[in-house]
Amino acid sequence: MHDGSLLTAERTRPAAPVPTPVPAAGRTPRPVAIAVLAGTGLTVVAAVLAALRLLPAGSRAGAWRYRYVHTFSWEMLLPFAGGVAAVLALLWLTHRLGARRERLALGMWLAAAVPLQLVVRAADEASLGAIVGSDRANSFYTPSLRFTAYEYLTRFDEIVHALPQHARSNMPGKTLLYHLMGAVTTNPAALGIAVTAVSSLAALLVYLVVREVLGDRRVALYALILCLLVPGRLYFLPILNAVSPVPILLSLWLFTRYLRNAHWGWAVGLGASLYLVFFFEPLPLVMGLTFAALAALALYRRRLDGLGLLKLVSLTLAAFAAVYLGMKLVFGYDLFVNLAEVLADATDFNERAHRPYDVWVVRNLGDFALCAGIAAVVLIGYAAWDAVRRGVARPIAVLTLSGLAVLAFLDLVGINRGETTRLWIFLAVFLTIPVAWVCARSPRAWPFAVVAAALMLQVATTTPLIAFIRP
Repeated sequence: MHDGSLLTAERTRPAAPVPTPVPAAGRTPRPVAIAVLAGTGLTVVAAVLAALRLLPAGSRAGAWRYRYVHTFSWEMLLPFAGGVAAVLALLWLTHRLGARRERLALGMWLAAAVPLQLVVRAADEASLGAIVGSDRANSFYTPSLRFTAYEYLTRFDEIVHALPQHARSNMPGKTLLYHLMGAVTTNPAALGIAVTAVSSLAALLVYLVVREVLGDRRVALYALILCLLVPGRLYFLPILNAVSPVPILLSLWLFTRYLRNAHWGWAVGLGASLYLVFFFEPLPLVMGLTFAALAALALYRRRLDGLGLLKLVSLTLAAFAAVYLGMKLVFGYDLFVNLAEVLADATDFNERAHRPYDVWVVRNLGDFALCAGIAAVVLIGYAAWDAVRRGVARPIAVLTLSGLAVLAFLDLVGINRGETTRLWIFLAVFLTIPVAWVCARSPRAWPFAVVAAALMLQVATTTPLIAFIRP
């Protein structure tokens, strides 16, 4: 393993791996093995509790629960078996391809992304098409049929109050995504598959971010695969919360590209992509803590100076302002007015729904574990312990601790109360990075295979039992 990355290499040339000794005789480090087995054991316990209809999902005291809808049957484990077989076969093929055919291996996993996810969540009786077409489950599809994209933006202030609940309380980007996909098809089943494909772009972006920040092919590939298997994503496909990680990860990748090569184009792209984050789902902007932490590390290691940081901030703000003014002049759409209304509606909704802060500040953490995967949470804890033990001024430590800081901040600020399993998806996807890093600490593949199997077991035993989404 190594910490070779854009923060330890010259910006004028590609980052070169910095080798460090691997465990003797190819053995898995004992702490890694303990963390993997502990996480897997807890996942099995959770699966048994779900089968007995005892696993909590939500909070009765907090005025929001996901109800149980079925009793357990062994047939529910068939998607788990199929998913494990597919992942093991693909891992074997990846090993056979070797490091020199990295792009081919990457293409293979991306080609398998949508089929793999559909297999793992196959036990859910609610079809993708039924969920897309339901105003109760997904209220963004219907408005895309009623209004053209131009009409939706130019008359947004006028029509927003007549929209279904979720479309009314969200930014317009989600409905406009259906407009964009509707240029190809308006069939709900096809759109469900399209949403799955768009959501899977998060896996590619996680891969690219890891390659930039850590410079480690193996960690990057593991993170890509784990991103596809995040339970929260699979629970809520094709709900558009599964797409929410894409804009913020795009911004993070552009940001890391600038840290490697301080070209104005990366900063301009960053400004435009941050507008997209606001426009689609502003909640992930809390990951600005990660951006700030990476910038601080770059300054500390003297790979970014004050002038470069000033250039980055100035160009990013200028690009953001240009997009903002362009949208306002062309469509009459004011992002910040809309954002203020959405935030006010979220605060008011928590009060009207009687969802108390003191309940959800605790319950949110349980919902995050359900979203990220119980096995993954154990490995994230190990990565955090390692970061504190070995020093925080390392790229993986910065990624891990800043991700946990985002978790703590969002939990303590109290915006998310109820239905939070889906609201944590963007962060659960990002935190696959330390999970992948822990698995890659072993020269063996079994820790990663076991963690991937644990995530699939959690999905297979909870998706058909708990009504995360119902049309």
